[in-house]
Amino acid sequence: TWFLVLAGILFALIATLIVRHYVHAKTLKLEKKQKETMALVGEITEAFAKVIDMKDTYTNGHSTRVAKFTGMLARELGYDEETVEKYYRIALLHDIGKVGIPQEVLNKPGKLSDDEFETIKSHTVLGYETLKSISIMPELAIGAQSHHERPDGRGYPNHLKGDEIPRVAQIIAVADCFDAMYSNRPYRNRMNFEKVVSIIKDVSGTQLTSDVVD
Repeated sequence: TWFLVLAGILFALIATLIVRHYVHAKTLKLEKKQKETMALVGEITEAFAKVIDMKDTYTNGHSTRVAKFTGMLARELGYDEETVEKYYRIALLHDIGKVGIPQEVLNKPGKLSDDEFETIKSHTVLGYETLKSISIMPELAIGAQSHHERPDGRGYPNHLKGDEIPRVAQIIAVADCFDAMYSNRPYRNRMNFEKVVSIIKDVSGTQLTSDVVD
């Protein structure tokens, strides 16, 4: 009897070890695949960011800078490194819809007409439509669609308010606003740092989300 009990225990231990080995191997394989997928996402977003900045010659490097600032803000707000990296990737493509905006409107040195401004605003919808079907990272579309929404509901395209605005878009909005003022544009030169910070503080809670501004 004791022999059968011992054999049963031994068999159970062997079975457990086999199952653990199988699960471990499967987990390692899954982790490797996930890393490869994220590496591919990284390469694709970097490539698309270069295309966006080639289109808008006056703001060359804007996409990369906004992504960098978004990552810095996310880290400062206490997000883990996986989230910081994800937000960085989303921010890289926040302006992808500008590829669909006519060059003469996008790079117009003077004041935009009402119709031209509406055309510029459409880059949020164009960006969303471009990215929404990327199944390996559907969140990419969020930043493109919502980075011009405002806490007071006066943003676009959907007039979202406060916490209705996705968190990553709240962060991108501050990074985007900072870079827009702290870089040369067709209609003006870069502002000095102190003035940029002062303007951002002034619109905290209305145009930009307060805790991100802080």
